[in-house]
Amino acid sequence: MKELIFSLKDVFNAETSSGCLAQYEASCYHIPAYQRGYKWSSEPGGPVPVLLEDLRSAFKRKEPEYYLQYITVKRKKLDKNGCEISCLEVIDGQQRLTTLSILLSIISARLRNTSFEAPNLATGKLHYAVRENFFAKHIYPPESATELADASWAELISDAPDLDRQDIFYLHGALRECDEFRDIYLDDPETLKSFDSYIKESVKVIVNSVEPHIESETVFRNLNSNKVPLTEVELIKGLLLTHAGRKRVNNAASHFREVMEVRLGLGKDWEHIQGWARRSDIRRFYFRASEDPMHQLLTLCAMELENKSSPGFLKNKSGNPLFDYFNQLSDVSDAFETLIRIQHRLSDLFENDAFYRRIGFCRFVKNSSDTGLGFLKSCLNHPTKSALRGWLDERVLSKLGVNEDELETVESLRYGEDDERIHAVLLALSVFPEGYHSGRFNFEAFQKEDWSLEHIFPQTPEGKGQVLSESQKDNIRQLLRESSNSVLISEQVEEVLHLEERDTDQRKVYETALEATDCINKIGNICLLAHKDNSALGNGFFHDKRQAILRRIQSGSFVPKHTFDVFSKMINGLTDDLETWTAQDISVHSKHIGTLLRAITEREEL
Repeated sequence: MKELIFSLKDVFNAETSSGCLAQYEASCYHIPAYQRGYKWSSEPGGPVPVLLEDLRSAFKRKEPEYYLQYITVKRKKLDKNGCEISCLEVIDGQQRLTTLSILLSIISARLRNTSFEAPNLATGKLHYAVRENFFAKHIYPPESATELADASWAELISDAPDLDRQDIFYLHGALRECDEFRDIYLDDPETLKSFDSYIKESVKVIVNSVEPHIESETVFRNLNSNKVPLTEVELIKGLLLTHAGRKRVNNAASHFREVMEVRLGLGKDWEHIQGWARRSDIRRFYFRASEDPMHQLLTLCAMELENKSSPGFLKNKSGNPLFDYFNQLSDVSDAFETLIRIQHRLSDLFENDAFYRRIGFCRFVKNSSDTGLGFLKSCLNHPTKSALRGWLDERVLSKLGVNEDELETVESLRYGEDDERIHAVLLALSVFPEGYHSGRFNFEAFQKEDWSLEHIFPQTPEGKGQVLSESQKDNIRQLLRESSNSVLISEQVEEVLHLEERDTDQRKVYETALEATDCINKIGNICLLAHKDNSALGNGFFHDKRQAILRRIQSGSFVPKHTFDVFSKMINGLTDDLETWTAQDISVHSKHIGTLLRAITEREEL
């Protein structure tokens, strides 16, 4: 490994003998597929503004030389547009090199058509294996660079949704930060030209050149100099892609272009898997939303390779235990094949309606024990879909509480005593509806909006400052008269209902009477409501909750089928009154739930 010092101008110089690229007979720097994407933050205190401020301070002090940290490269051959070219593969320092390229590009663009024009030395000097055309289309051309810098991220992805990628988000942020820095501190062309000349001549970069016989991955774990360390996922990516790529070629003497083509293909496989895992619907369905889904998928891969039912073997270790696990494998390439196989299997199960319903139900019932990776590992353990379907059916029936012939007790389930089972039953009515024309249940919205149990007729009608209307008082009277335990309304209840407003003790009188009926906490008076509606309307009567559901439907928002059937009164036997929910409705609804659940559990196919 040798060290050479180059001015920023010569870092991008491929034409004269003083240039770094020219000395290695290279035409560009290549960012390989196994590297992470650009990830320098432009937030206050982030690497981009810190670098810009350091350069500005050196410029103001007129320091004769200002040294940046190392970049580490290795001479490679690259197939570009069908032609073989020489390049320098960037092993470490791509974030810094990319930021400098962006800075030079925006300065050149802003000086264009002035008397202080400055050539963009960075043009064509960066080649990204993954985002091959982004710089050529959006950064190097001056018109495109200024247009991109003037656009907000929302405007950019609205006009070009294909650019909605994490690395492009950071690249766009860096471009705007560089342009804002120019506008604030270098607002006249002459000063901007002086700054451009200073950084090209006085800013120095130390270039480490790795000898050809040294494998890139031996130095790949170097941390970024500005405290943006490689994440464990990125370390594993580099490890898997380099080793798997080497094995697939199966020939140590293979032409470099062939090796790079294989690694490029593997890099695209990785991007596909990572993009899939980070899709919002996939992330919420299979993984914990609070953790990186790719890390969880890799943990599942390790569990599969180790044949463990839990990731416990990775716990209680410092540093990067998951990376250390993959790094100690005798054949890392098999891990990449396992990762691909697991992603294919999980994707297939997600797209298959029968498995989607079963897996989703098991994971999203209240207080489920199937939310972790151990459950997914068990799903992968079944050799055939038939065996997996049978195993999932058993788990579904167990969560419904019908493995011991308990179906007859469903109608008597009560809120406050059987909440978990009620939640499972009501969820099942929407996840496994009669017929399959109703579409896929939206588990993503169900979890995100936190749909939970709520009384249809309220337990505490005057909570949160509510005051009963006359029609609501009549609804209370009606429920008390119709309920089996309260044929007559007590004088005390009637007395407090006649009041215009009631204090806490007075409200307690009729609330206790409602609680004493067999209606309020019966399963027939329970449905699923989104947390937002639950919080706002928990004390509301049927009409208020119905209006909230109608607004959801009109806006195209998610509503479980069973909840829709309740508030549209689509259930046979319910009263025709769309304003109230009565004791008769509660009784009919309870029997309807029992009937539907029996139909679900008696099907050959859930």
